[in-house]
Amino acid sequence: MNNQVNVMIAGADMGGLIASCALHYDFQNRLLQEDRFRISRLEKDTLTMEDVGQCDLSGVEYVVNATLHDTEASFAFDEKCKKQGIPVIHAVNFGKAAFLAVEKPKGYPFSEVKKRNSDEGSIEKHEEDSIEKNEDRIALDSWNADIFQRKLGKYISQYGMFWQKPVPWIDEAIKNYSEKSFPQLSIGAYIAAGYCVNILCRLAEGKEVKYFPKFYLSPLLEEV
Repeated sequence: MNNQVNVMIAGADMGGLIASCALHYDFQNRLLQEDRFRISRLEKDTLTMEDVGQCDLSGVEYVVNATLHDTEASFAFDEKCKKQGIPVIHAVNFGKAAFLAVEKPKGYPFSEVKKRNSDEGSIEKHEEDSIEKNEDRIALDSWNADIFQRKLGKYISQYGMFWQKPVPWIDEAIKNYSEKSFPQLSIGAYIAAGYCVNILCRLAEGKEVKYFPKFYLSPLLEEV
């Protein structure tokens, strides 16, 4: 089929939903449901450096990182994609909401989320902010999905405050899940899958999308 878009999706659980959604996109108007995207999979929610080293990106046009972002290997995977000129779409399940960010190969790095302090600096600055005191001693091998989601939540909150568009429900979620894991609900995964495929289609058609540090945030409710 002409004009197939080659996409690699990293991630097992949510990655599977995104792949299914992509393969069934716009099926009512097509004789073949699978003719828009050619999907390759890296079916692991937690990546290792070995996974990154063995991953073949030949011919891949877009990558979706739907892993848990719970190891340094996840961010090393992003860097490998970007070095080959491949945009990376990050999909994160916030329970009853989904976060998506599109990372340009030479744009603002998504890994900066790890280094953001919710009380210092502006979103638009590119220099590194210090990690909060209670996380100063976190070693690379102790990075996990909970720390990532809390830092991402603080990034979202800071971004909203900077642009005078507060996101009160994310502040409440950070408080509620300060010492326990964010829930990985199917609602958030399905929201992420729909948004992700819409972004993929817009990229493939040459239409405008938001690039990180801008992002997409879609809660089931405005306040939860």
